[in-house]
Amino acid sequence: MAAPRAPTLFPSLPLPQSPADAEAAWENARALQRDGTTVAGPVVAVNRGGAVVMVAGLSAFIPSSKLDPARVPGGGAPPKTLVGETVRAKVVQVDAAARKLILSERAASLADLAACVAEGQVLTGVVTRLADYGAFVSLQSPDGGLHGAEGLIHLSELSWDAVLTPEAVVQPGTVVRVRVLGADPSRGRIELSLKRMEADPLTETLDALLPIRGGPPPAGSASGDASSSASARDAPDKVASLPAHVPAPVESVCAALAARAGVDALRLGRQVEEKRAVSQDLELWMSREVVADG
Repeated sequence: MAAPRAPTLFPSLPLPQSPADAEAAWENARALQRDGTTVAGPVVAVNRGGAVVMVAGLSAFIPSSKLDPARVPGGGAPPKTLVGETVRAKVVQVDAAARKLILSERAASLADLAACVAEGQVLTGVVTRLADYGAFVSLQSPDGGLHGAEGLIHLSELSWDAVLTPEAVVQPGTVVRVRVLGADPSRGRIELSLKRMEADPLTETLDALLPIRGGPPPAGSASGDASSSASARDAPDKVASLPAHVPAPVESVCAALAARAGVDALRLGRQVEEKRAVSQDLELWMSREVVADG
């Protein structure tokens, strides 16, 4: 006796009656995938793996993982009440030989959101998963719901401090407010930043961080040299190119350091590898200035 066939989560989908119509239907499906077109169709059946939808003359399948999360709370099987509802989705896989047409409702939600957000806009979302290169966030749609539209916070956009792993900043389930860096509806991508919800510490002036009392500088100090008033950008042979937003006080410190004998090169970084590690010579030079308490 032949062994019973195991149930499949991806059912074999019926072809149209006419072979010519079938070929035209599958070619149309390939065009929909290539163009990134959003399609709509009624749900005709559900199983423990997802929903079967009629679109473009073919039966298509939407796995539960690609359905709107609101339809499958907890990530389980879609409810039978979904049958008869119309869903909007994008074609993500076409295999005519295997009669497999896979759709994604989440991809359509992402394209819709990407089309209506602008650079600089602030959105609310929930961290869904982490990768070596960043964190994915399920973003709140204009109706206030989470419909599976995910954006990416790149590792470099998680914090102004150096970040080795995203786990150091966020965890799955963390609710975050993020700023949109860019959106591409055609590619279904939204780039986000968590760190840009705060001001860049480098744009704060030294006067705000280390207010220096007035008075003449100590004799022989770098502040007394004529070169200390020069811009660090005037010494390209010693100072690596500075970002455009570097405040004048920081530039002055760079110029003073570059003018010191024995300094061969100077490069501005966000922080040293050890936050409290300071060159003894640099610490001695800086201690010549009287810094106000607090």
